[in-house]
Amino acid sequence: MSLRSLIKRLLGKQNQEEQTMEYCYSHGFTSGKNFHYNSGYPVDANFPWLLSVGDNVTLATGVKLLAHDASTALTGAHTKIGIVKVGSNVFIGANSIVLCDTRIGDNVVIGAGSVVTHDIPSNSVYGGNPARFICTFDEFKKKNLAAREDHPVFSQHAWQDWPSAPEDERNDMKDKLKDSFGYL
Repeated sequence: MSLRSLIKRLLGKQNQEEQTMEYCYSHGFTSGKNFHYNSGYPVDANFPWLLSVGDNVTLATGVKLLAHDASTALTGAHTKIGIVKVGSNVFIGANSIVLCDTRIGDNVVIGAGSVVTHDIPSNSVYGGNPARFICTFDEFKKKNLAAREDHPVFSQHAWQDWPSAPEDERNDMKDKLKDSFGYL
C-alpha cells in the first residue's frame, strides 16, 4: 500500500492536501506562528520529523521541502536523508525546492523557481538554480520601499481578496500595471 493510500484510509474524507499535512504534523513536522503555504502540501511526507519552519513563514504555490534524495540509491549509497530547517520571517517563492540537509536562516527571501542546495544565511535574498546570493535583506527592503514611491499601490483589498474585487477595480489595476509593476 502506498503512503498516499494509507493517508487517505487513515484520515477519511478530507482533501488530500489536508490529509497529508495532518499526517506530517502527527509524524513530527513542526511550524511556528503564521505559517502559510498557498497550495499543495509542501512537506516531504516520507520524513516529516526531519522538517521544521519558524514563525512568519510563507511558502508560495508549488514549494517543496525535501528531507530525502532517493537518486543516491542508484550509486549503491542508498537514499540520502537530512534535516531541513527554515528560520523565521522567510518567504520562499513559487515552485522552489529546498533539498535535504539544508538550513535557511531568519529574514530570508528565496526567489521563485529556485533550487536551494546549500545553507542560506540570515538576512539575505537568494534565487536561481542553484540558488545564489542576490542581495542582503536590508537592501531588498530599501529597494522595494523606495519603489513604492514611484509605482501604484493598491490598498483597497487584502491580496487574497482581489479575485473577488469589483470588475472596475480589477480593470483599473490592470490599466495602471500595463507598463510597470505595483504593490498590494
